[in-house]
Amino acid sequence: MLLVGSQFVVAQTTEGVMLTENYQNRPLKDFLLDLQNKYKLKVFYKDTWVEPYTITKKFENTPLAQALNNVFFEHELSYDFFQNNGIVVFRRIADTRSKFDDFSQTLVIGDPINQGRYKKAKLSGRVLDGKTGEPLAGAVVFNNKLQKGTTSGSNGEFEIDIPTGEHLLDISFIGFESSGLKIKLIENGFADFQLFEESHSIEEVTVLGKETDLPRAQMSMVQMSGKEMKQLPALMGEVDVLKGLTMLAGVQTVSELSSGFNVRGGNTDQNLILINGSPVFNSSHLFGFLSLINPDVVEDVRLFKGGMPARYGERVSSVMEVDFKEGNNETLKLYGGIGVINSRLTIDGPLTKNKKLTVIAGGRSSYTDWILKKLPNTDLNQSVTHFYDVSGKATYKFNQHNKISLMGYSSNDEFSTSSQSVTEYGNTMGNLKLNSRWAEKVYGELDLSYSNYNYRLTDYANGKPYEAYYLDNNLEYSSGAYNFKWHPESRHIVEAGTKVVYNEINPGEIVPTDDVTVIVPRKMNKEKLLEWAVFVSDEFQILPQFSVVAGVRYSHFSNIGTPVVYLYDPDKPKAPETVIDSLLFGANEVSASYGGFEPRLAFNYDLNLNTSIKVSYQRTRQNVFQMSNNAVISPAETWKAADYHLEPLLCDQIAFGLENNSWIENMDLSVELYYKNLQNLIEYKNGAQLIMNDHIETALIPTKGYSYGVELSAKKTFGRLTGYASYVYSRTMRKNESEFDEENFWEGDYYPSIYDKPHDFSATATYNISRRWRLSGNFVYISGRPTTLPETKYRYAGELLVYYSERNKYRMPSYNRLDLSLTFDQNLRKKRMWKGSWTLAIYNVYGRNNPYSVYYKKAVPGEANNYRRYSMYKLSVIGIPVPSLTYNFTF
Repeated sequence: MLLVGSQFVVAQTTEGVMLTENYQNRPLKDFLLDLQNKYKLKVFYKDTWVEPYTITKKFENTPLAQALNNVFFEHELSYDFFQNNGIVVFRRIADTRSKFDDFSQTLVIGDPINQGRYKKAKLSGRVLDGKTGEPLAGAVVFNNKLQKGTTSGSNGEFEIDIPTGEHLLDISFIGFESSGLKIKLIENGFADFQLFEESHSIEEVTVLGKETDLPRAQMSMVQMSGKEMKQLPALMGEVDVLKGLTMLAGVQTVSELSSGFNVRGGNTDQNLILINGSPVFNSSHLFGFLSLINPDVVEDVRLFKGGMPARYGERVSSVMEVDFKEGNNETLKLYGGIGVINSRLTIDGPLTKNKKLTVIAGGRSSYTDWILKKLPNTDLNQSVTHFYDVSGKATYKFNQHNKISLMGYSSNDEFSTSSQSVTEYGNTMGNLKLNSRWAEKVYGELDLSYSNYNYRLTDYANGKPYEAYYLDNNLEYSSGAYNFKWHPESRHIVEAGTKVVYNEINPGEIVPTDDVTVIVPRKMNKEKLLEWAVFVSDEFQILPQFSVVAGVRYSHFSNIGTPVVYLYDPDKPKAPETVIDSLLFGANEVSASYGGFEPRLAFNYDLNLNTSIKVSYQRTRQNVFQMSNNAVISPAETWKAADYHLEPLLCDQIAFGLENNSWIENMDLSVELYYKNLQNLIEYKNGAQLIMNDHIETALIPTKGYSYGVELSAKKTFGRLTGYASYVYSRTMRKNESEFDEENFWEGDYYPSIYDKPHDFSATATYNISRRWRLSGNFVYISGRPTTLPETKYRYAGELLVYYSERNKYRMPSYNRLDLSLTFDQNLRKKRMWKGSWTLAIYNVYGRNNPYSVYYKKAVPGEANNYRRYSMYKLSVIGIPVPSLTYNFTF
């Protein structure tokens, strides 16, 4: 029996009807009833035909014909218009579902009433995972007839300008079944496109699309989507974003018990790590075991080793962007993991009925003391350590092109490597972004960021309360930026913007822990810094196979309010006793300022469809540096700004690259060569006091340096066995430039930097044993880093003195490690509400005693030490295999 809309409803024509509705897993009948009751249309259907079906669609001012095509596209049911105000829903004849050119199999985009009105139109859309509804970043949308295409951005969204009319679109994404869809484009419109994971091997298929919306000329960049990160080895029970990146060419971990990473020979403080636009000043938990970032809230990660876009500055080695997910707009989800080291919990979903406000929020906490008890070092196995972090992001979408998001992050770490001291540090960050579309091809982004890093070292002075003290330091960062993007053509993008940064650095404060004390409270002068920058860049195509990105950035820095600047005797090395005068400045007076241009240039030339040559040049400037004494287990660290004596660090880098994806079947191959020249580096004098030093410039030696290297990479992205491997040969050298010979190491010649590690091989692989079982592992080998050791000892005036070698004359033993993890993935049934997976991981499988440092220690003479009173020892932090078991769940 056919059901007709209520006889009391006055029906209207189907032309001009625009729908604004949101259906999330609701009965199809609800949609048809809304057409009757809300939009005054006559709808004819049979209850038994529509009852089995549900609908998950979102419409925003969508023409009726387009909405109906979205609902009934590739459906068991179809529809037709009846007279001028009726819709008939009927069962599709069995053999018509395969007829792609059937009207009901063509997705109509736009209002049919406007057919023939426009010659060109903009197709906007989202590519989604048909199973989870999550956006697919980097999906390829291509029109073979026009030989024109694009890729989806981080939210799965894309735009492409094409002539109106009928088109056949090929939509593909690695690991998903490709889809060929016929559309009829009438006017500017929006549609969602779903792809589904492959259910069988497609090793015979070659995917040529790029998984990025970056310029074709972009090089020296690595990117990981959330889906790719899930395939990384789950070390310590969870995927670690930063450790995954240290397996890539040109990126090295410092060591265990060390935070941060080195990029192409640079110091750890030369990397700008941005979480949704806010900088991080310490990027690790648990001595570097885990990164600061909860993997469950991460959308994607990008690391620029070179070819840095003009919008970035502030650091000279690299920029890492970590983008948080936007909460899904379908339903609230709860997921997390319970492990033997730490646990985490995340909530994700919409907060309002119209689904415009979404949120994702997560937290982690550790309970790791039992691991330290198993370590071979006697100081460490009496230690304690804890951490927690909470992070989240709320997004409100006004429409497809305009949205606002707010991000927050807070973390705290506390650890003691002996009973004599406790170290605490924490990060607090916030970010506000407003994305707008000013015109059809002009976009803007407002970015307001805040970051606060606190560090405290508590020294218990061997149980003497009257000598115990706190050592505190702090860095506070605030910035505001606005960027424009103009997209006049598919291969032409212009970007411009400006940014203002204000920093306050409290370099050190000593406070007694007790009221009765011999410690004299002391606080160093605060540094206030103002930095501003403007940039412009242009990506354009000279020939179909030759594209260019050219840009320039100008930055200016001022050190404000330093109360006193000491002047030194120019004929003697800087020292407190050689001060001859001083300059006094007011609270907001500029004591030093620097500025300069930072040009950026990149080329790409496609030799053929599978091979391209890339070249890039960049100049970068850095005005803030980290001072750290890494000779001890608990490094006391602080930050220092450029000032009257200390100039900004300058780096020029040029790189050449070759990429190919056809020489070896199913493999992406690349080789890059780079050369970096650095000016105004920091090098410390022997015995330098870096903490609580009012004359810090007297502890530093002016230095320059260079780095060069060749990076070989191979990547396999589909099939049962996936992964990547890389080998890097590189050198990083330094040369002191003091006008006083006694201050220069190696008699003024070049010598190895502490980060000079010539050979670096790493490999990561995942083998999918079945659809639910997978085995992952990674192996790393790195040359030992340079070190300085005592060579001789002698007595003078009754004192035993030690003579040390030249700076970085010796090398520590090489670093190598194997990690493995076995994962039993969640149930594949889509309708199952609770899904869980298990991960068993082993860190340092064969128990390698990788050295953190080497040192001399008094010993009983014997055959083992060649009858010496002092013997050399090696400190290894993690000398045993460390297992972990984690249960991950989704609800």
